[in-house]
Amino acid sequence: MGRPRRASSVSYSPRPPAFGDPFRRNSPPQVRFKRKGAFRSGITLGEAQANVRLAGHDSYTFNDLGVDHRGKIYVKMSWPGYSPLNYEIPVDGYGGLIDLQSLTRRIGRAVSHYLQANIIPIPWDRIELSHMEEVGMGTWHLKMTTN
Repeated sequence: MGRPRRASSVSYSPRPPAFGDPFRRNSPPQVRFKRKGAFRSGITLGEAQANVRLAGHDSYTFNDLGVDHRGKIYVKMSWPGYSPLNYEIPVDGYGGLIDLQSLTRRIGRAVSHYLQANIIPIPWDRIELSHMEEVGMGTWHLKMTTN
């Protein structure tokens, strides 16, 4: 009949976090805005409002972003020398996953409102949305730069 089977043992190894970069353990979670096929992250304000295709557009869950019971997150926007504003952004999705393109378009609208409300004299085609960092559960800080 042959050798009897031995019981196999499995060692437990903790699962890496599903969200965030495992190499940056103590940094806050980030949502990067990256065009599909681009080498670096960051999209212009015009691309955000034009619903450009994003890489990893279906890789975030509602739980990852800390969406509240009303389906919204809070995004804090600030520019040096101007007062910060918090925006309540509705989040859409399907099958438990965030529609990142829709979220990015809504964030783009909020950024354009922020620039108009504070009368910031920068051409919109120079504003680049880099990423969002989580500052609290369901509260994010948008990182913007000029190119």
